[in-house]
Amino acid sequence: MSEWTQTNRRIAMSSAAAVVTLGVFYVVVGLIGVVTRRQSASPLTQVDPYLAILEVTIIVSAVVLVVMMASVHAYAPPERGIFSHAALAFVICSALMTCAVHFVSLTVGRQISPGVSPLLSHQLSFVEGWPTIALSLDLLAWDFFLGLALIFAAQVFEGEAALRVRISMIVAGTLCLVGTLGPASGHMQIQYLGIAGYAFALPIACGLLAIFFRQTRASESG
Repeated sequence: MSEWTQTNRRIAMSSAAAVVTLGVFYVVVGLIGVVTRRQSASPLTQVDPYLAILEVTIIVSAVVLVVMMASVHAYAPPERGIFSHAALAFVICSALMTCAVHFVSLTVGRQISPGVSPLLSHQLSFVEGWPTIALSLDLLAWDFFLGLALIFAAQVFEGEAALRVRISMIVAGTLCLVGTLGPASGHMQIQYLGIAGYAFALPIACGLLAIFFRQTRASESG
């Protein structure tokens, strides 16, 4: 049996619940941004101040997701450790990439004058829409790496009690992975499946995970 202490359990519940809260906040702010933007903008485009709020939320969410996945690793029984190790590694890749991209966007991207460096300003922007390097890297983080993390994390949970957690993680991860085909093919309509994965299915999966962790006991795993 793996070490599953009361501290691990509390952190697991709190981090999973925090992902849900941040996810709901992200969707609400994003919808407000969609409603208030100019009609000619791309469907994937957000503008300040909503874009800045969303970017800060993404950075915080990525950090919390790492803590949550570390909790999944702490919960995992030894025979499922390979899956939790892989899940934690992939979510760290996702977090590092998205935090770096959005921090650069929030700092350098907003201080570069488009008149001085138009190409660099464009490639660091999330306002310009697809294709930009910033958006491409962010989609790699949230579609590909997060999708893999969720698929592997789902394999940690066995038994009837964890069935909803396992299924919800597989659904969220699969949607994220399929969304990768959008930027890869240039048909960004496919990316809507990725959005459904990390913006809607992920908070549901984390909500079920918080409930599941609440029902576990210290020193109980698998």
